[in-house]
Order: sequence, then C-alpha cells, then structure tokens
Amino acid sequence: MPLINLPLLERLVADLDALPDQPESESRREDLYYTLCVSTGVREPDRALARARCLLASRREHSLATAA
Repeated sequence: MPLINLPLLERLVADLDALPDQPESESRREDLYYTLCVSTGVREPDRALARARCLLASRREHSLATAA
C-alpha cells in the first residue's frame, strides 16, 4: 500500500470533477487518472477514484469527530 497523500488526492479529485467532458480534455483526464491510480495503489481508474473519495470522506469524518 502506498503512502497516501490526502491533500494531493483532494486536488486530483477536484480537478477531475471540474474537468469538462470534451474531447480536448481527454489527455488531461488520463493524466489525472494515472496519478490517482499511482497515488491510491489501485489499477482501475474508476476504482481509484472511488478509493480516493472514500479516503477523503473518512478524513472529513475524522476531522469532524476530533473537532467536537
């Protein structure tokens, strides 16, 4: 399991979410998915994105729990 950089995951997910669904964006989308796969240790892009979202949600829940 790779060392997870949560701020990087957050930026990657945000960039993917903001990317328009146009042919001109395909190269950038592939780059983001590749980095997401490497960062999460998951080979399939959709699963890597799901894993990143899960990790980020857990981080937010943990932050809320410790702030209370």
